[in-house]
Amino acid sequence: MIIGKESETLEFKLSTGEMKEAAESIAAILNKHSKGTLYFGVDDSGFVKGQMISDSTRKDISRIISETIEPKINPNIEVLTVGGKDIIRVEFSGHNRPYSVNGRYLMRMGSENRRMNNDDLKRLIKHDDYSSKWEEELSGYTINDIDEESLLDFYHSAKDSGRLDLKRYDVERLLTGLDLIEENRLKNAANALFGKNTRISLKLATYATDNKVTFTDLKLVNGNIYNLVNEALNYVLEKINWSAEIGTGRKRKDVPEIPEKALREIIVNAFAHCDYESVPEIEIGIHPNTIEIYNPGSFPDDLTPYDFIERNLPSYKRNRLILDVLFRSKDVEKAGTGFQRVDEICKEKNIHWTYRKEAHGFFFVFLRGNKSEVPVLFLNKAEKTVYDLIEKNTGITKLELSLRIGKSEKTVQRIISSLTDKNLIERIGSNKSGFWKIVSREYL
Repeated sequence: MIIGKESETLEFKLSTGEMKEAAESIAAILNKHSKGTLYFGVDDSGFVKGQMISDSTRKDISRIISETIEPKINPNIEVLTVGGKDIIRVEFSGHNRPYSVNGRYLMRMGSENRRMNNDDLKRLIKHDDYSSKWEEELSGYTINDIDEESLLDFYHSAKDSGRLDLKRYDVERLLTGLDLIEENRLKNAANALFGKNTRISLKLATYATDNKVTFTDLKLVNGNIYNLVNEALNYVLEKINWSAEIGTGRKRKDVPEIPEKALREIIVNAFAHCDYESVPEIEIGIHPNTIEIYNPGSFPDDLTPYDFIERNLPSYKRNRLILDVLFRSKDVEKAGTGFQRVDEICKEKNIHWTYRKEAHGFFFVFLRGNKSEVPVLFLNKAEKTVYDLIEKNTGITKLELSLRIGKSEKTVQRIISSLTDKNLIERIGSNKSGFWKIVSREYL
C-alpha cells in the first residue's frame, strides 16, 4: 500500500535505524514550513513496509528528537496499523526558527535537506518575529475542558478592575470575547490559561546553598497558568523572611523581605512571556542569598531589562492573547512597564536585583538581605566558557568562538552581549581588526 509521496512537509524513513537522518528532516521542514509529518516503516516511494516496534520505541524517538533538535519541540508520536503492518507517524510543529540539529542548520528544498549558509540564517531570523503563533492555534480541547473555577475567578477580577465589559458570566461569550475559542475548540492560549487538563510545569525548590546542589524542599506542580501564578507566589512568600513594621496607629504589620508586588510582577512576567511550544518548566529557586525566577523563553536579542527601564521601550509580546487576559485581571499593567515598576519598588526598599540571559531562557534574580551595593554577576556555563576563551585569546573572533563551543554565531553574539551588559568584557576597535578587553573578573 502506498500512503503518499515525499514533499517539503512529508518525509518517509524505512525504520528508526535512520533516526539521525529523520531528525535532520524534521529540523529542515520546521525551518521551511514550521510543521510537517514523518513516517517510520515507509520507503522513499511511499510504500508501507512496516516497522518493528517495542515498548520503548516511541520513548526513544522522543528522546533523540529532544536531545538533537534546538529549540526543543513537542512532537506527537503515534503507532498506526496500515495494511496489517505497523508504522509510526511523527507530527511536529514549531515557530521558534531557526532550528538546529546537532548544531547544524538545514532547510527543506523539495524532498531534500540543504545546509543553510550564514545569509540563509540571517534572512530566516530577520523574517521571524518574537511573537508566538502557537497560542493562536486550535487545541484538541473544547469548552467542556475549561476549569470553570479559575475562569470564574478571572471574570470577577477583570470585572472588579473595570477591564471587562460583560454584565453576566457566560463561559462561551467570555471566551469568544477574549478571542480564545473558535468553532467550539479552545485555542492553545485558552487551554494554557484555564484548561482543567493543562500540564504546564512549575518547579519550586528551596536550596541549602547558592548552587543547585542540595535542596531542602522540592515541589513539582502541573496546572494552568491562572492557578500556577498563585501557587508560585504563595510558595515564595512562605519560604522567605518576614519582619514586623509599626504602621499608623502603632499597628504591627508583617512585611516580606522582597515586596509582594515585585515578586508577583516577575512571576507573572515568566508565565506571560514563556515559550510554551517546547514543553516548558518554569522554575523558582529560593537560595540563601538569592531568589531566582526562570522563564523558559528567550529574551529579545541585544536588549536587557535596563533597556525597558531607561528607554521606555514597548513590550515584545510573545503571547499576545495570554498577555491580554492577564492585563484584564490586572495581573499585569501596561505592557512593557513591568521592569520599571519592579525597579522602582526595589529601589524604594533598597533591594538589589540582577539577571542573566541564556539561549532559550531568562533568569530574574532578587538579591536577599541587602548584602551588597553592587549586584552579583551570575554566569551560566556557556557564558563562562566564552569568557574563559576571550581571556586566553583577546583576538579571538565570533566565528572561532562559534566553532570552539559548538554553537551558532547568533548564540555567540547573544552570549557576548550578555557579558558586555555585565561589564565583564569590552570590544576595542572594529569587529574586523579590534580585540577584546577584560574589564572585570568578579562573577559567580
